Amino acid sequence: MEIQQAFEVPFPRELVWRRFQDIPGLVACLPGASLIEVPVQGPLKLGMTVKLGPIVAAFIGDGDVVLDDAAYVGRVSGGGSDRKSGSRVKGEAAFALHEEPDSAEGACTRIEVRVTYAIAGSLAQFSRGNLVQELAARLTQAFAENLRGKLADDALAAPAQPERELAHAAAAAEAPATLSAVAPTPAQPLDLGGLFWSMLVARLRRLFLFWKRA
Repeated sequence: MEIQQAFEVPFPRELVWRRFQDIPGLVACLPGASLIEVPVQGPLKLGMTVKLGPIVAAFIGDGDVVLDDAAYVGRVSGGGSDRKSGSRVKGEAAFALHEEPDSAEGACTRIEVRVTYAIAGSLAQFSRGNLVQELAARLTQAFAENLRGKLADDALAAPAQPERELAHAAAAAEAPATLSAVAPTPAQPLDLGGLFWSMLVARLRRLFLFWKRA
């Protein structure tokens, strides 16, 4: 199955791209995702914990990151399994960063994401229909909010100076994706039950507004 999402962040593309090179920080932006081991050269050990009521599924597997500094594109691919439910998931997320014309608020970057995935096992029932599209939209929104927070911290730590920005851009073009030596922190489970409930409330609100206008 394929899902496409896009969002914008009010930061220059060079700054956003440097954040995408920080693999541990990027993984931390996605709810429920974490690094199982300290990153080293080679496949990443990834985890994804999902909670649905009393059921908690912990997917563990390997992942790979490929970045193209010249084109500002990349992809994250991998797969994992959950022993308790016997479910398996594999997929790939390809992303591209586009520099948008400066708005009244300054520089802006548009991030486009295309996700292809397959789920097998008892949790496969949640990958069907419009439900997964809404879930993907909310996950993208949460990822974007977390990313904006980290970018805001980056901007405060490194004031926008033309010479400094050019130096950083040159260094980013030569450096591989950042692999921090800091021990990974376990992520809080992605609460699907809470997301489903908020989605239901949103649907009911839209239905109420439709009836009110009719």
